[in-house]
Amino acid sequence: MLLACTLRAQDAAPNPLNVLVQTLGKIDSPESQANILRGMNTSLKGKRGVAVPAAWPALYEKLKTSPSEDVRQQAQALAATFGGGAALEEMRKTLADPAANLDARKAALDSLLAAKDAPTLPLLLDFAKPPGPLRALALRGLAGFDDARIPAHILALYPTLDAAEKHDALGTLLARTASARALTAAIDAKKLPRADITAPLARQLQSLHDAEIDAWMAKNWGTVRTSSEDKQKQIAKFKEFLTADSILRANAGHGRALFSQTCALCHTIFGEGAKIGPELPGAFEDIDYLLQNIVDPNAIIGKDYQQTFIETKDGQMFSGIIASDDATAVTLKTLAGPATVQRADIKALEISPNSLMPEGLLGALDEDSVRDLFLYLHQRQQVPLPTPR
Repeated sequence: MLLACTLRAQDAAPNPLNVLVQTLGKIDSPESQANILRGMNTSLKGKRGVAVPAAWPALYEKLKTSPSEDVRQQAQALAATFGGGAALEEMRKTLADPAANLDARKAALDSLLAAKDAPTLPLLLDFAKPPGPLRALALRGLAGFDDARIPAHILALYPTLDAAEKHDALGTLLARTASARALTAAIDAKKLPRADITAPLARQLQSLHDAEIDAWMAKNWGTVRTSSEDKQKQIAKFKEFLTADSILRANAGHGRALFSQTCALCHTIFGEGAKIGPELPGAFEDIDYLLQNIVDPNAIIGKDYQQTFIETKDGQMFSGIIASDDATAVTLKTLAGPATVQRADIKALEISPNSLMPEGLLGALDEDSVRDLFLYLHQRQQVPLPTPR
């Protein structure tokens, strides 16, 4: 009897979305409306097939004519989450309008990508061509589409991209096996430099578990992971020139620039950088500690920093650190930013025994540069970047 009453009580419990929409309908303050809408969008980000609250259609007609641009944008994004075809069409128009507010266009693109809106693909292909404020977003957004035109399109543009855009382009090419194969073929044809495949990207290639790519890696890149004996030999070699006195005579400003290029993609130090890996406090004085952790990052891996690979049913690959995991979706912290994948869309999820931090970071640097980097990590506060020549 008690169980039956409990079940009836659960059935009678109001749907939280319905309650929020009803509450929103009673509020006239644009600031309060925007705050509620923003919270709803945050909680529903990356989710599809959400049941539409009964009161939403009428409320949306009111909100989309609000004098507040913030309210209009947040309402439009929520309408897209609810699967509103008209809202998606409005967003495409906003995105395609060069005279529209840039923030509004970026917000529209974010919502269209979250909705996996197929008609958005031609717009992204166009935005990736010329330099502009939407080019990087378009290059990253193309990863969400399984289309044979994308690899050739990106590879043709690659020589015209700046360093940051090339990073975005490579991330998209490595998101799917077919485009990763196109990338390796382009490198073989000398259309792209092999040196652009950095250690983190090599790890992503390896995560595809494709025989053809694995063979290419073995031939062109070498093994991504070395034996512990080899690592100890590497550490001993670094210690030959990484003496305490020589580090103190190095260039901390250049070390900061090197950190920005090689480490800040994952780590934060002195308030700058990404938050994928652990935040670094600076003031590192123990050279042995730094060498062990940089040369052999897989020796000790905290559970919160184990690399996770997700393959979706439509063939897209994601690689990163789990930020949140619930019954409906998994969110990863990736090099390209947060990525939420619906559990219903997941074909395979693999937790790697390896750290997201790649091996071989120091191998690409000369001795002076390694000393500069170690001196920067030794600092107790931020130092200026070197003055451009």
